[in-house]
Amino acid sequence: MVFLARSYQGRLFFNLPWSLKAIARTSTSVVASHKEVLPFSAIPGPKGTIRNLLDHRMSSGTFFEVLEKRFDKYGPIYSEKLLDTRIVSISDVDATTNVLRREKNFQMRPGFEPVAEMLQETGIGVGLASNDYEIWYPDRSLLSPKMLRPKDVSERYSLLNTIANEFTERAARCIGPDGVVDNIEEELDFWAVESFAAFLFNQRLGFYDDPPDPEAVVFVNSARIMLDMNGKMLHGAPFYKYFKTSAYSALKKSIIDVNASGLNILNRVLAKNQEKVKTVSGHKQSLFEFLSANDKSPERMASMLVGLMSAGIDSTSTTCLWLFYELAKNPEIQEKFFSELLSSIGPDGEVSASKIPSYPRAAVKESQRLYPVGGYVVPRVFHNDIDVLGYNIPAGVKIYSYEFLHSIDERYYGADAKQFVPERWMRDDAGKKREFNSFTMLPFGFGVRMCLGRRMAEALIYTVTSKLLLRYRLEYAGECELKRSLVGVFMSPDQPVLLKLIPREKKI
Repeated sequence: MVFLARSYQGRLFFNLPWSLKAIARTSTSVVASHKEVLPFSAIPGPKGTIRNLLDHRMSSGTFFEVLEKRFDKYGPIYSEKLLDTRIVSISDVDATTNVLRREKNFQMRPGFEPVAEMLQETGIGVGLASNDYEIWYPDRSLLSPKMLRPKDVSERYSLLNTIANEFTERAARCIGPDGVVDNIEEELDFWAVESFAAFLFNQRLGFYDDPPDPEAVVFVNSARIMLDMNGKMLHGAPFYKYFKTSAYSALKKSIIDVNASGLNILNRVLAKNQEKVKTVSGHKQSLFEFLSANDKSPERMASMLVGLMSAGIDSTSTTCLWLFYELAKNPEIQEKFFSELLSSIGPDGEVSASKIPSYPRAAVKESQRLYPVGGYVVPRVFHNDIDVLGYNIPAGVKIYSYEFLHSIDERYYGADAKQFVPERWMRDDAGKKREFNSFTMLPFGFGVRMCLGRRMAEALIYTVTSKLLLRYRLEYAGECELKRSLVGVFMSPDQPVLLKLIPREKKI
């Protein structure tokens, strides 16, 4: 994610009237809500460019700890410059609300510019990654009804249960002499891609074959590299605008590899589409078949489906990782989660949309509040100047709002805001639920471009967590608490998550 330039196409982009550079140069309007609006130059923040770059590199602590220190120093809004790029960061909930509510049909999301450039250069097609309304909206409007309709999602639970069972069986085979699962992070990544593929194609990808399908392994590894390099470019200085950085080259190669392996997977699905092998009984139309029925070419379908899968792997697996960690640290909460599951579906039953109890739902939501994996930052760029917290923000300036600060703010969640308390989302004895500011927690984004895979991801998370807890009790084997760290583009643990799986005795 982040800016463009360098190539002929990049220079052409910056000369187009809708480019961020052109917007910043030509905008004259100001939308203000304060009586006195201070100029952009009055916003506090670190001065200079080289100093800022060094500060990002040399500051102690995780990415999130450094951000907290900056807000402590400068207040709820600060501005900084990285080379020729201006960024405004805000940590105020009301300001975030005002920024997001200004959006109409078109939403400018900075960060995908290098990806869009590379997709265009390689002829893959930009689609949903584009900031051009005319490009992303047709794809979005086609996919939204199919992916966000609860009925379509509920039809996939049977296959998701099968894959979740296979995940728990494989995890058991990965338990070492100390009782700890070896590389649970990798196991979750492969479970996620197998589940997404099944969800989108109604067919198995083949990771749980023996040996695993090599195309699945290539796809996951390439997607990991793509997200990692994308994160480095999003949160680093835009040196790639002036020369080819190693991150830029690695990102481009990974995009090519992801789409090549994705197209191979799609062609294999096309070839087997009429076969009965590995298909779901009681045929339901998959998203792949839906796109085929809408006359989308294999290349166009690959662009959309591969994008959905690659974007969902790390975000979904990391969400599960944090949830497992909190359940393992809090045995009383884990047992309540388990008890409700046992009462609802039994020890060997299938998870379905109608059988997920309220407490497991609350636990998942609470984990997303503490660890907004992909929604820790809400980036926006506007066509017109706007007023934020009494300062004028010129059009084209990148505005970053950090949700991870809102979601643990005691002003909104009380003295236990930094603790894992699923009960905060439950009804009390009188049947009332606590009300929270919805803009303090946006795990799937906001507006017309919020996460397309939301319902799909939730189905995966509920299913695999339920299956794991029905079979095992989780214990955390690490010596210290995990910190929220930036890995690629996601909020991830700062060290490997050491989990013990202790088999449960079946209760009849």
